[in-house]
This record gives sequence, structure tokens and C-alpha cells, in this order.
Amino acid sequence: MSLGSATSLPALESQAPQSDDQLARRCVLDTAARSATGTFVYPAIWFTLVLATGTHERWPLFAWLNVLGLGGLAVLRMGLNRRLPRLLTVRQRTTSWAFTLLTLLMAFYWGALTAVCMVRAPDETLSWVMLAATVGFCAGGNTMVGINPALRLTYPGLMIAPVFAVELLMPTASHLMMAALEGAFGVYLVRSSRVVHDDYWQMLQTQRLSDARARSLELASLTDGLTQIPNRPHFDRQFQYEWERQCRHGAPVSVMLVDLDHFKSINDTYGHPFGDACLQAVSRALSETMGRSTDFVARYGGEEFAVLLAQTDGEGARIVAERLLQQVREVNLSYQGAPVRITCSIGAASTVPHGSELPEALIKRADDALYRAKHHGRNRAEMAV
Repeated sequence: MSLGSATSLPALESQAPQSDDQLARRCVLDTAARSATGTFVYPAIWFTLVLATGTHERWPLFAWLNVLGLGGLAVLRMGLNRRLPRLLTVRQRTTSWAFTLLTLLMAFYWGALTAVCMVRAPDETLSWVMLAATVGFCAGGNTMVGINPALRLTYPGLMIAPVFAVELLMPTASHLMMAALEGAFGVYLVRSSRVVHDDYWQMLQTQRLSDARARSLELASLTDGLTQIPNRPHFDRQFQYEWERQCRHGAPVSVMLVDLDHFKSINDTYGHPFGDACLQAVSRALSETMGRSTDFVARYGGEEFAVLLAQTDGEGARIVAERLLQQVREVNLSYQGAPVRITCSIGAASTVPHGSELPEALIKRADDALYRAKHHGRNRAEMAV
């Protein structure tokens, strides 16, 4: 009988085109990878500045609390980055939002810290270096996160907004000049980040289209043109995969060869177009009988079909063979208003694969059983001895 639950079929050699969800996951992962090196740049620059400018002596609480704050956010980002691949497969939307919010929080934190420095020490080195670093981070974000639609504009926007607000609320000549320069620079960043964003997504869409075409061509090469079910090369590949898999796991494999009875007479009597319709109807009937995703039916050649039953022993194969016989008997075809009866003969063989046995031996046993079914009157199934 059938053993266990259905298992997945082997992957095709071509790459499956990615879905919209998969592209969104890839974008988050690529954004994380691009920005990973900058995760600890924020606390490192702040730590260096507070030591170099003596800020840790004048405002120790302010200096060290922000070292801890920036460092804590960096640690959270690093921890999330490491878990992103697994979390995105479990809770994609929630994880994407968490990544986006944490990235924006760090951007806003740095911008707000720069703004506070400009208010507390407007003409000191600390403020000007922080301002230069902020502009640099905004430009860096153009390449680090510009590919991400949720971060492309919000990341530099949230970082520069507190700085811009201070410059307008404290309208000194230098602040107004910097605000004007930042505005012009912002226009440039919007336009250049659009190029980065569009190039990235065009690359993904081009790759998806290429994968879809490759998959379509591979499927066409493995599909019988007349019946639209797998062809013999596809069956051979599938059978080899299942044989090797059960050599490892020790479960049985069954193979059946199904041959239409008196098919030459059908072609000679009713013509080849009717014979083609007969093959199409039988292929549908056989496919509809397959109960599991791993049950596999293919056109083996001419009027012969092959059936592969994974994790199925001889008794299970016998039951399926009887179903197939009945399903083919119930195929309704008529020629010029007169019903045409169709039957088939089946040879089935089962084994537990092992390394010392060739897979072709199981096919040969099924073929011998098919010969006996034909010899004993057709319209019947025979099990290999």
C-alpha cells in the first residue's frame, strides 16, 4: 500500500521565476547586506568625536548616553540582520516593517543628535563635523538603501529633517546657507536615488522574465506535445530521482506500463485524428486517477504510458492498476455518433530500491508483466513476479 505522505518532486534545472513576495524579501535582504557595514559607523563616529572634542568632559552624561543609545541600536540592527532570512520566511510583512522602522529610527536618532549639537554648540567643531557626517550619511543612503521603496526617501528625509528645522529656527547666515545647500543636495539625491532604485528593480524584473522563459522552455522540452503530460525523458529523470531517493530511505517504488488495446486497429478504422483524440482522452483519464502529488504519469511512446508510484508497494500498485483500468473503460468517445470502446492492458512491478539493482530492471519486469496481460486477453492488469 501507499506509505507515508507525498513528498515533493525534484526541482527542474531552470530557476523558477520569483514571485512578488520573493522579490520583496530579496530587496529587504539586499538592503540589509548593503547597509550592514555602516551599522556601527554611527556609534563609532560619535565615540571618536566626543573624545576628540572633549565633549565627554563638558557633557559626560550627554556624551555617554548617546554612545549607549547609538550602540544599542547598532546591536539591534546586527541581531535582526542575522535573523532576517529565517524571519522573512515566517513573518514577511512584520519582519519587513521591523527592519524598516529600526533603520529609520537610527537615521532619525542621528539627525536629532546632530540638531541637538547644533543648538548646544552652534559654532564648535563638534557641530560642524556632525553636520558634515549627516550630509555624508544621507548621500551614502543613496546607494545603501536607495533600492528599497520604503527607505529611498524616508531614510535621508528623516535624518536631515531635524537639522533643517534647527537651521530655519536659528537663521544665522551660515545656517541659512547650509539649508539652501542641503535643499539643492536633496533634489540631487531624490533624482539619483531614483536611478539606483529603478536600475535595481529593472534588473530583478529582467531576471524574473529570463527565468520564466527558461522555465517555460524546459517544461516544453519535458512535455508531450499531443497529450500535454510529461514525456519519456521527463519520466526517465523522475524515475531516476525517485530510485536514488528510495535507495537512501528504503521505501518501495512501483512502476506501471499502460498500453492501449488494439490501437493500430483504431487508427486504421477511424483515422489518425481520432487516434490522437483517443490518446488525449486516455492521458486525461490516467492523470485524474493519480491521487498524490508524487504519483506521476507520462506518455512513454506511441500508445504506451508509464506510471510511477513513489512509496507504494505491490498491493498498492495493484489497487491503482484496477482504478486505471476502470477509468480507461469509462472514457466516452464516439465516431460519427457511434460509441467507441477503449480498453488498456497494464503491467506493474514493485521493489525496494538498493544499490546493487539497476532501475532498468524494474522497467523490464513491468514490461514482462504487460506482455502477459496482452497474452492473457488484454483489458487486464498483471503484477510482475
